[in-house]
Amino acid sequence: MPDTNLLPANDPIPSPSGVDYPEMDANVDRRRLWHALLEKGWLVVLCLLVCLGLAVAYLRYAPVLYQATATLQVEQQERDIVVIANSQREDLRSLDILQTIAQSLKSRRTLERVAESNRLALEPFFLSVTNALGQVDPPRPAQLAAVLDRLIDVKLRRGTRLIDVSVRHRSPLWAARIANAVVQENLREMAAWRTSSISNVNTFLFSEAERLRKQLQQSELALQSYRETNGVTSLDERQNTVVARLKELSTKVTEAKSARIRAETDYAQVASFGTNVESLLTLAVIANNPSVLAARMSLTQGENDFAAVRQRYKEKHPKYLQMVSQLRELQDNLAGEVLKMVQTLKAGVESARAADEALEKALAEQEAAALALSRLAIRYDVLTREVESDRTLYESVLNRMKESDITKEAPPSAIRLVQAAFPPEAPVSPRKSMILALSILVGMGAGMLLVVGLNALDSSVKTVDEMEGILSLPVMAAIPHMKAVRAGREFVVVAEDSKSNGAEAFRSLRASLSMLGRIDDRRTFLFTSAVPGEGKTFCSVNFAASLAQLGLKTLLIDGDLRRPMVEDNLTGKDQESVGVTDYLTGQKKLEEVVQSSQVENLFFISGGTTAPNPAELLANTGLKGLLDEALQKYDRVVVDSAPIHAVSDTLLLVKNVQTVCLVVRAARTPRRAITRCVQGLVEARSPLAGVVMNQMPRRRSLGYGYYYDPYYDYAYQGKYAKKGVYGSK
Repeated sequence: MPDTNLLPANDPIPSPSGVDYPEMDANVDRRRLWHALLEKGWLVVLCLLVCLGLAVAYLRYAPVLYQATATLQVEQQERDIVVIANSQREDLRSLDILQTIAQSLKSRRTLERVAESNRLALEPFFLSVTNALGQVDPPRPAQLAAVLDRLIDVKLRRGTRLIDVSVRHRSPLWAARIANAVVQENLREMAAWRTSSISNVNTFLFSEAERLRKQLQQSELALQSYRETNGVTSLDERQNTVVARLKELSTKVTEAKSARIRAETDYAQVASFGTNVESLLTLAVIANNPSVLAARMSLTQGENDFAAVRQRYKEKHPKYLQMVSQLRELQDNLAGEVLKMVQTLKAGVESARAADEALEKALAEQEAAALALSRLAIRYDVLTREVESDRTLYESVLNRMKESDITKEAPPSAIRLVQAAFPPEAPVSPRKSMILALSILVGMGAGMLLVVGLNALDSSVKTVDEMEGILSLPVMAAIPHMKAVRAGREFVVVAEDSKSNGAEAFRSLRASLSMLGRIDDRRTFLFTSAVPGEGKTFCSVNFAASLAQLGLKTLLIDGDLRRPMVEDNLTGKDQESVGVTDYLTGQKKLEEVVQSSQVENLFFISGGTTAPNPAELLANTGLKGLLDEALQKYDRVVVDSAPIHAVSDTLLLVKNVQTVCLVVRAARTPRRAITRCVQGLVEARSPLAGVVMNQMPRRRSLGYGYYYDPYYDYAYQGKYAKKGVYGSK
């Protein structure tokens, strides 16, 4: 056994703050849960049987239903019957439209027509409506429709354009018949609605065509009257001529203005030089004139000829004089041409001004004519557009009337029957295999949840590992549950049946406690518990008996002065004899209160005479004197004390003993009660050695340390199983 948390009797006791007591882990211990399922498996079986019973009862009394299904398909686009430009139509690809079509299959009108066409009012399964006098009345159409609504289920297949119309009924023939009737009535209603719609549309189109014809006639008469009043057959041609003339005049006016400006500019330059020929010749408008250019060329030629003559002849020579005369004539001719050009430019300026003024006047007149024509064209265009609009509408209505007449007899194209319903061969409800499987799953699940819930509510400690993990204290021994234990001789199992597992467990406890330290430091033992009913008296008696079997003279003291049980369990007699209270009050000596038992070397002191104030008695005198005197005559002293949480007597005794053992009943004592008990013992500075787990349930093959495991079940075999071999008489 580990002894890391054990303290010798003379060592200092740690303070309460130095000991850590871990709380219960929030996560479910899988191993504990598994063993809880094995332990309470009967709950799972019970829940399973209950669910199976309910399922069998349901299958026995549930009606057998058959299901027939008819399938419809909704086209992506309906054929156009009457379509006006830019009109909006329902998109049959929309999920909302598909759902609307599916739900319309269960309309009240359709169901009433199905009931009427199949004469369902005369069928037995519909004759369940009785009046106030108890007489059977024929069901009303609304009642028949309500019954059919419960039988029919319409669903749109996910991701498709198919609609399933399913009918469940006890009769497979009626299921198929009603499903087909619903589909046929719906298609018939759609065809009737379509025919009625077309007729209504034709009536509307006819009246609208007549109205539009009269309106077109009035528009044409108004246009013709306007033409006659203004004397025009068509404004389009005239308007084109006026506009073209206006553009031409505008171009000419622009050109005339440019020419006038150029002429005025040239004349202004010429006039600035006056009659100075040389200066005038510097102007491009004069110098580039053909007449001036010719005169200048002639003058240049004459000057060249004069230069040649002057080189050959003198000034008095006739040829020389002749050339001088010719040269003067050429110069006069050039001057005359230049001055003549000045007059020409002046005349050109006046001509350009006159042309500009004439074109400006013509342009103004043409603009006035264009404005007058535009005023006439406004009303003319309005009347023309009205005529064209009325004619377009009239022709459109006539075309729609012809289309509706052509498609009037065509079958509806939005919905079509893909597959008709047929009588099913097997029922769809109840589904026996699925219901039985679900009942098994539900039963097992409910049973497991119940076990898990009970396990969550169970705060007791069931395993050695749990106990050591919670308290950080060793478990000194695990005492198995023994049904045959009762008061008297059989209460001392180590003497009655020394080969039993219980006797072996107490011998293990004896060995564990003997190895905790020196013999002189382990002579006095105290057994206590957290709450009553843990079996501390049973453990203390058998531990004392196991010490006595070693030949040690052992004294068992009943320290529970409120409910002493040692004498009753050892002798089987419920009597009041002298004991601890008599010794503590000084009325009796030690040898007068000690009694012998049927176990050799085992002596005991009972609780004694009933004391009115046991707590005060123990607080004033205590057991120290009794223990010191007893140790002079006995080898070992064992004290059976009261429960910690019941009274405070034990906390007054723990300081006088060398070893304290806490007895805990497995699978019963709450964890918090155990931890608070240990905390109290530590605060009282008691030499707590460990825990004794009492009444461990016997289970096999459930895992080490959970119950009294087969590991501890080491029975005697062969010749050693006979009486008298060891520890028996």
